[in-house]
Amino acid sequence: MNHYSAIVLCAGRGSRTGLQYNKMFYKIDHKTIYEMTMSVFLNDERCKQVVVVCKDEERDDFASLIQDPRITFTQGGKERQDSVFEGLKKVTEDYVLIHDGARPYLKKDLIDRILVCLESHDACLPMVKCKDTIKRVIDGKVIETLKREELYQAQTPQSFRTSLIYQAYDEAIRTHQQVTDDASVVELLHHDVYVVEGDYDNIKVTTKEDL
Repeated sequence: MNHYSAIVLCAGRGSRTGLQYNKMFYKIDHKTIYEMTMSVFLNDERCKQVVVVCKDEERDDFASLIQDPRITFTQGGKERQDSVFEGLKKVTEDYVLIHDGARPYLKKDLIDRILVCLESHDACLPMVKCKDTIKRVIDGKVIETLKREELYQAQTPQSFRTSLIYQAYDEAIRTHQQVTDDASVVELLHHDVYVVEGDYDNIKVTTKEDL
């Protein structure tokens, strides 16, 4: 599997960072988070298309930062899953990698592992093992201590055969299912999702501390 499209989600408000503007425009070492995130895809010749999902009023700002004929813009929806579905409508390749724009430390070797997984499977999810003990808490009281060896943290890009993830999102939105990540949508179809070794450096910029 050599060619793929990428969807990069840039429409979030990022209010938890404390910024008064979209965190995708925040600069780290003189580069915006947007430019850092996009670079790994645009420097990969296997990436034939990048669909940037953003607010319509910010499209020109994003377009001014990077000019590349592979970039297509589309407007985000009300919820994350709506934004992903809008991006999927623009995808041209048979396989798609769906990535949080606020994960600027994605590395090529993780993409390599994902593409190897996609040669055999239609749904591949990068994950890292939880390092901490995780407990279920309800009303301020510990209910259960979960088995750490069974717990993993999901990352992006979450990657799929385009026809599968499109069908899954179409069904989820039509039936008003709420999900927190792309793999969850495929799980609703009772379709297997296969794990790819993730990267602890592939963090998502979410809070002030992350900045």
